[in-house]
Amino acid sequence: MEQSKMPSRLRKEVMESGDCTRCGLCVGLCPYIKTQHEHIAFIHDCSRVDGNCYRVCPRTQTNWVDLDRQVFGTERTDHGLGNYLEILYARSLNKEITRAGQYGGVVSTLAAYMVESGQSQGAVLTRGEDNGPPTPYLARNREEVLACAGSNYSASPSLSILNEGVFGGLEDLTTVGRPCQILALRKMQGLTDPSQHNLSARKVNFMIGLFCFWTLETEFYSFLQTKTEGERILRLDIPQNYLVATTEKGDVQVPIDELRAFVRPTCLRCFDPTAEFADVSVGSTENDPEWNTLVIRSFKGQEIVNRVCTTGLLETKPYPEERLPLLLSAVYKKKKRVLEELNQGKGYAYLNLNSDYAKGIEEGGTGL
Repeated sequence: MEQSKMPSRLRKEVMESGDCTRCGLCVGLCPYIKTQHEHIAFIHDCSRVDGNCYRVCPRTQTNWVDLDRQVFGTERTDHGLGNYLEILYARSLNKEITRAGQYGGVVSTLAAYMVESGQSQGAVLTRGEDNGPPTPYLARNREEVLACAGSNYSASPSLSILNEGVFGGLEDLTTVGRPCQILALRKMQGLTDPSQHNLSARKVNFMIGLFCFWTLETEFYSFLQTKTEGERILRLDIPQNYLVATTEKGDVQVPIDELRAFVRPTCLRCFDPTAEFADVSVGSTENDPEWNTLVIRSFKGQEIVNRVCTTGLLETKPYPEERLPLLLSAVYKKKKRVLEELNQGKGYAYLNLNSDYAKGIEEGGTGL
């Protein structure tokens, strides 16, 4: 990669272009990059020629094939969902978690298990309060994990709290993140300079990725307050073609078309809606609110899911055969739209795909 004032390129190509995903991983790497709420920016010019801030950004050029080999040791055969060992339905067997969590409560169950068992010293999460945008939160016990349960639909720069935790001496952290955040972590883990051994991503020992097809701008929360007449929002969900905001006075439904104005443009160029480089990926099932879709990708992910099931905290069942084509269709449609836009020169072409890979997406099939 050309080392030509990388911090300046990050500012121009990512931040000023609107392509920043607000993952938060660059915050804390450089004293000149700060965050305010969900916004990330340079507060001072950086004169460095070289910089990890540019290398690890999920919107700078990324070689998907190399990353597959780095994370999983093999190239993918499924161009839609990426590498995986198994796709399941899963749900928590803990009533407290299912009450607090979203759908089957799988993310909260896995994160709570990691911190309770001592395998991780903390879990990098987001926490929404006072009907506003979620903020980064480092949960150190089960109670703190549960306080973060539930879905958020905006882009909290939660990886900034990862940097804080690692620089404070913490080891072995679980991270829950959007696909772009998982991608940033894997890019950082792939840095080979021996002097970079203490980078925060090296301290992540378990990655839980979230299905994410788009996020909403911060202004969405002001809009939502108008829709709910200022009532305290207890829960948000987007089951199909509308958003449901559960308040103390009941549910308020908002048609999905009214949210489109708040969708972040960079999300339209996201090539990875299912967190393909995580240890496990979790999403809704779209047809059964009591279960989550669970994609087990790495052997580490398989080992931890097996342990959690053995403890009686989680149950799984086979993914319905009739649902898989629906999931694949949604993923392929999004990826094809991204390729079309990039081929037309819309947005910064951060993807570095070989011709066979791109062809696999365009054809909507499997195999290289």
